[in-house]
Amino acid sequence: MSQTSFAVFAENTLDDIQTRLTEQSALDDLDIDLIDGVMTIEFDDGAQLILNRQEAAQQIWLSSPEGPAHFGYSEEEGTWIDDRNGEELHATLVRVIEQKLGVPVEL
Repeated sequence: MSQTSFAVFAENTLDDIQTRLTEQSALDDLDIDLIDGVMTIEFDDGAQLILNRQEAAQQIWLSSPEGPAHFGYSEEEGTWIDDRNGEELHATLVRVIEQKLGVPVEL
C-alpha cells in the first residue's frame, strides 16, 4: 500500500472508530478527539487511550493502560491485527474500554 493510500485508509479507520464511540450514549462521559491522525480518548479520571497512525510502519498504534499495541492491516482478514497477539483492533478497544468503564461497548 502506498504511503498516501495508507494515510487515507488509516484516517478513515480512526474516523469510523470515533463516530461509533460518540454514537453510544453510555460513553458520553468520554472526551474523544481526532486531530491529524491522532485520536485521544480521555476518561473522567484522566486516564487516556491514544490511537495514532504510524505511516513509516504502516500501522495503527495504541497506547493504553495495558501498554502499547501495534496493528497492521491484514488484507486476508480485512481488519487491523495486533502484531504481537493477533487480536483485532476493534476487539482490543472494546475490551480496554469495557474494563475501564464497566459498560458494554460496540464497535
